[in-house]
Amino acid sequence: MSTLTDRLRDIVGGAVPHLAPELQAGRDEAARRLGPPLAHLPESVLAGAARAVGGRVATGTSGAVILVDRHYAASERHGRVPIGTVMSALLGGQEALRVLTRAWPASAREPTGPSDASHLATGTERVSGVWFLDLETTGLAGGAGTHAFLVGCAHLEAGGLSVRQFLLPGYEHERALLAEVGGWAASRGALVTFNGKSFDVPLIETRYLFHRVPFPLDTTSHVDMLHPARRLWRARGAVQGSIEASCSLGTLERLLAGVHRVGDVPGFEIPSRYFQFVRSGDAHPLEAVLEHNRLDLVSLAMVLARVLTLVERGPAATTDPYECLGLARLYDRAGRADDADVAYVRAIERLEHVGRDPESCGEALRRLAWCRRRAGRAADATDAWQRLADLPQCPPALRREAREALAIHHEHRARDLEGARAHAERLLTEQPGGRWREAAEHRLRRIERKLERRRPPGGLWPEV
Repeated sequence: MSTLTDRLRDIVGGAVPHLAPELQAGRDEAARRLGPPLAHLPESVLAGAARAVGGRVATGTSGAVILVDRHYAASERHGRVPIGTVMSALLGGQEALRVLTRAWPASAREPTGPSDASHLATGTERVSGVWFLDLETTGLAGGAGTHAFLVGCAHLEAGGLSVRQFLLPGYEHERALLAEVGGWAASRGALVTFNGKSFDVPLIETRYLFHRVPFPLDTTSHVDMLHPARRLWRARGAVQGSIEASCSLGTLERLLAGVHRVGDVPGFEIPSRYFQFVRSGDAHPLEAVLEHNRLDLVSLAMVLARVLTLVERGPAATTDPYECLGLARLYDRAGRADDADVAYVRAIERLEHVGRDPESCGEALRRLAWCRRRAGRAADATDAWQRLADLPQCPPALRREAREALAIHHEHRARDLEGARAHAERLLTEQPGGRWREAAEHRLRRIERKLERRRPPGGLWPEV
C-alpha cells in the first residue's frame, strides 16, 4: 500500500492530475465561498517580528521569510565542552562518520566532504562536510496538516559554529521558506539530525511535495544520531534509573556536557506560541522557541562530536562500561569485528570489576561470542560461551543459550561427544521449557546414538 508521501512523489514527478468537470466546479464554488487567500502580512508587521527575534526579513517572489543568524565562537562553551573541541572532532572525523553511516544507514549514500582542518585557516565559509537540521512544528505527531514553522540549520564556519533559522511569518509564505532552505542547504555535505529519519526529514519532504517542488535533500546523505545515542548511552539506566536511560537531547546534553537549561520552553508549548504569533503578529513569545531550537542544534553537534571521538579513539575514550559496551555494538554493526572484539573485552572487564550488573555483563559476553563466531574464530567464541555459562548470577536465558552453543560446538566442531553430552545434560538441569527442553532432549538422544556407535563390540572399551 502506497503512503501519502509516495503518492505526492508521483504527482510531483508526473503530470498534473485531471479533475472531472463536476469536481472542478465544486472546487471553484468552495474557493468562491471561502474568499481570496490570506493576504501577506504588512511589511511593518514583518519588520517588527524580525526585530523581536533578532533577525531580518528576506523577501522573494513567493513571499517572505524571517532569517535569524547566530554564531558560536570556538572560544565559547556549551556546558563544559568548548565549541572548539566540537569543531576539532567534526573536522577530523570523516572516517569515523563513514563507520557510523555503515552502522545505521539512514540513507544509501555515505557522507563525503573535507576531512582535514586546513579549510579552517583559509577563511572559506564552510569547513566541514556535515550540517545539522532541527525543526519546530505546529504539531508533535506529524501528519499532512503539520507545518514546519521554524527550520533550524547549523554548520561549521571558520572560527566557530553558525546557526541559521528560517521562521515562517504565515502559512501563505511556506513556499518562500522552502525555497530559502533549499538554497541554503544545496551541496553542504551530509545531513545530521536527531530522530530525523522518522520525523524531521519525512515532514519537511511532505511540505515540498505539497507545493509540487522537488525535495532538495533527496540525494543528500543522512545520519540520524538517535540510534547510535541509544546504543551508547541508554544501557546506563540499568543501574542509574529509568530517567537516565532516556536518550533525549536534553538528557544527553546534561550527561555529556553538563548543560542545564534555565527557562527553556517545554516542547508541548511550542506550537501554541506560534499560533499566538500568527494571530497577533507579536513575535516576542517565539524568542524562547528560537533559543530552544539553537540549543538543540548545538547539542546535536556536540553529540555527534562525542560519538566520532569514541569511534576514532576506541574503548580508551569511554567513561564507563556501558558506553564501552555501546561502542562495541556500534563497531559490530559496522562490520569492524576486530575493534568490536577489543571493545567487548574491555567492557566485560569493567563490568566484572564493578560486579553489580550480571545481566549487562552476560549480554556483553553473548555478543562477544557471536562476534567471534561470525569472524570464524570458533575456539575464541567457545571461550566466551564458557565464561557466560560460568558467570555468577547469569540470567537463565543467557545461560541456556551458552549451554546450547557449547553443546553444538563440542558435538559438531570439536567432535567431543562426552563434552557435548555433559553440556546437553546441564542444559536439561536448567529446567528450560518449550522448545529448549525439546531441543535439548533431541540433542541428547542423538549424542547417545553417536556414542553407542563408537563403542566396540561387547560394550567394553579397550584398556589404555
